[in-house]
Amino acid sequence: MKKENTSTVDYSKKVLEVKNLRKYFFSGTGKNKLAVPAVDGVSFDVHKREVFGLVGESGCGKTTTGRTIIKLYTPTDGTIDLDGVRISAGYQGNKIRIKEIKQEAKEKIASLNEYNRKVLDLKKELNQKIELLKGDLESIRKQEKIDLKKAQDPIENYNATLYELKNKFNLDVENVDYNFHLKKNEILGHINNTAAKEYDYELKLALRRYQRRIEALKESAALKAEVIKERMEVQKEEYLKLKAQIDAKYEPLIKNAENDIIDHKAANEQIKQLKAQRNQEKAELKKQYLEQKRSVVYPNKTEINNELKKIKLSYKQKADEKLAEINQVKQEYKNLIDGISKDSTSTVVDKNLVEQIKQEAKEKIKEQKDIIDEIKKTNKSHEALENSRKMQMIFQDPISSLNPRMTVKEIVGEGLIIQGGYTDEEISKKVGEALQLVGLSAEYGTRYPHEFSGGQRQRIGIARALIMNPSVIIADEPISSLDVSIRAQVINLLTKLKDELGLTILFIAHDLSVVRFFCDRIAVMYYGKIVEVAPAEELFNNPMHPYTKSLLSAIPQPDPDYEKGRKRIDYNPRMHDYRINKPELRELAEGHLIYANEQEFVEYKKIYKASNQEAKPKKETKKTGGTKK
Repeated sequence: MKKENTSTVDYSKKVLEVKNLRKYFFSGTGKNKLAVPAVDGVSFDVHKREVFGLVGESGCGKTTTGRTIIKLYTPTDGTIDLDGVRISAGYQGNKIRIKEIKQEAKEKIASLNEYNRKVLDLKKELNQKIELLKGDLESIRKQEKIDLKKAQDPIENYNATLYELKNKFNLDVENVDYNFHLKKNEILGHINNTAAKEYDYELKLALRRYQRRIEALKESAALKAEVIKERMEVQKEEYLKLKAQIDAKYEPLIKNAENDIIDHKAANEQIKQLKAQRNQEKAELKKQYLEQKRSVVYPNKTEINNELKKIKLSYKQKADEKLAEINQVKQEYKNLIDGISKDSTSTVVDKNLVEQIKQEAKEKIKEQKDIIDEIKKTNKSHEALENSRKMQMIFQDPISSLNPRMTVKEIVGEGLIIQGGYTDEEISKKVGEALQLVGLSAEYGTRYPHEFSGGQRQRIGIARALIMNPSVIIADEPISSLDVSIRAQVINLLTKLKDELGLTILFIAHDLSVVRFFCDRIAVMYYGKIVEVAPAEELFNNPMHPYTKSLLSAIPQPDPDYEKGRKRIDYNPRMHDYRINKPELRELAEGHLIYANEQEFVEYKKIYKASNQEAKPKKETKKTGGTKK
């Protein structure tokens, strides 16, 4: 493990380049085959000694991105370069391109016929309009579900209130019963002298041990009678000594307990009073519960049902209108197509042109197939394999990521064993160095994972990654399953290692406050796409994408008064209309990119400019307003 003793980010050198990365998971076969886009067109660069953060909610594709980069998953499309060498790529996009080339060739051949060309143009126009109208229809149906659920809120609230009241009543009754049994057992304890019972029990145990030892000595055939007699005397002395200790221990306890002893009649009377008190408390609790239950207003089901019918009817009318509009558009275009004249001159096709189009398509398809073959070779190449070894991963769960049947030495040194070329002594030495580097003793190598705490297990996982001497570490939520104090230790350790070894880190996390502290730049992910990228402080000071604002508004603050009045910003993806004007990552300011279409980008620029103009006077006041004391 080479030490560079530097922590400065070298923005002139790109260590990791990810371009248009896609990872789809497929289920089903044939026409029923479903593609789930876990990562959908992600692009970013990570520079030398930089900590690049990936944040987002669970299921947004952060972990899948990390695992695809390190080649645990095969990319569906896109490229991954490490130190300028391509280590992995996908070719699904090339397959799609082949289909597009074939379709384009068909359309070109069809368009050579004047009549077919006009029909194709009209059908394209029709499909675009139908797609928009179907999008509107889908929006109507989604909004209907939301309104129907909202209309049923009174019933949901009523049921939830009743459940809470019933739950509280049951807990209160359990507490009354628990207190009754505590007091009852205390009274029963005063009927008999419990200290005397404990004395008898302990004395019996001591006597039983003494008797067993005497019997064992009597049955011993290897010892002489004189030796047996001597040892029996020793055992007797030890027993009498232990008895004297037990007597001294319990004598004052027995005397004190005698003063608190009550007779059975008095005890039964006290228990009877306790039962009456318990029943009275239960009756009072039941009375309160029934009163509270009666005070809950039962929702008017007739009104709710009428409202539901009204909503369904309203949205049915809207859906029917939209379907009628779709049918009308289809009929209009059918009439337009039927109205195109089909004379003999319009159906003549130049066969030479057809052959030329087919030949061009074949060449383009061959080019795409060659690219696919090249990608397959790259993925299996020795150079890609060697460069992939420069990357290592720290996994999220420090428990399940360590094999419980392997010692720490075997776990940490596993990579060296797989790579080969090391003796057992060299592996032991390197394991010891790696453990010491993460703050653990080299002696821990003989232990098993269950013998360590969560923080220590995570350090073992870090040592396993560092022993391979990587230039890039992918840290997949390495602190999410740890206590707050242990999280700080792990983050401080990673910071120290990054500075000492000059590591480049792709840091995946949920905790935004940690990401702000640890990362140089941050990318925010939402459903497989990066929606915003910026330097850490810039992102927190000027969040622009609505989803980023929603995430930042969820960070808890250590101020109860502030938390009471704080409002969360909810993100609704339906606020974007990307049906025609498609979005992409656009540069809002230097190093600050946002996922938006052209129309949104213009608005974001205005907001960003206005917010920066407001912030400038404050900064100037801060610089010039101070006075020397």
